[in-house]
Amino acid sequence: MDKLLFNVLEMIAEFESGLISMRSRKGMEIVQAKGRLRGKQHKPTAKQEVHLIDLHTTGDMT
Repeated sequence: MDKLLFNVLEMIAEFESGLISMRSRKGMEIVQAKGRLRGKQHKPTAKQEVHLIDLHTTGDMT
C-alpha cells in the first residue's frame, strides 16, 4: 500500500513539473513573438569603452 501511494504522488509531481515547463516555454514564445525577450546584455568592446569614457570625461554624457 505504501509503494502505491508513493508511486501515485511521484506521478502527480512529475505531471506538475511537466505542466510548469510547458507553461514556461509557452510564455517565452509569447514574449519572444512580441519582441520583448531580452537575453544577457552584451559587454561593450574596448573601443566602445574608450568612447564612453571620453564622452563622460568631456561632460557630454553622464
